[in-house]
Amino acid sequence: MNGTVLNYPETVPVSALGRGERTKGGEKTKSEWEELEKLTKDELIIELVHWKNMYGIVRVERGDNCSWPYMEPKGRDVDGWVCAGEPTTHKWAEAVAIYAANHTTKEEFHPVDLMDYGLDEDQSYEVCRELRRKGELKLPDGVRYAGDGE
Repeated sequence: MNGTVLNYPETVPVSALGRGERTKGGEKTKSEWEELEKLTKDELIIELVHWKNMYGIVRVERGDNCSWPYMEPKGRDVDGWVCAGEPTTHKWAEAVAIYAANHTTKEEFHPVDLMDYGLDEDQSYEVCRELRRKGELKLPDGVRYAGDGE
């Protein structure tokens, strides 16, 4: 894959920073940039790995004739089979699980949702089980946990 080097200015003039848009009712909304600047470094890393992995999944599914740059989704070889995701440190697995659970937009959260973030299935279940036992896996209001019964 050919790498592209992007040249960004050292500083960005304040006038170039979006300050949100006015909606129909006149209230001001935050731009995506303003929302992203609220994230911590660790949260940005989690989001980066998440979207790189999702891009890789979609890119592979599009096949060899796709003009998009190729990116392999996270995976590992287990006895000749490619298994989605790859194990990471326990610290990162916990951080990913807490972040992903807290930011889910679906009606239910399942440990395998962490595979979208690059974790493998075993570690996804393990970290969710442990965090739930400690009471540290918090879900948004109205979202239920769907990993019980494993």
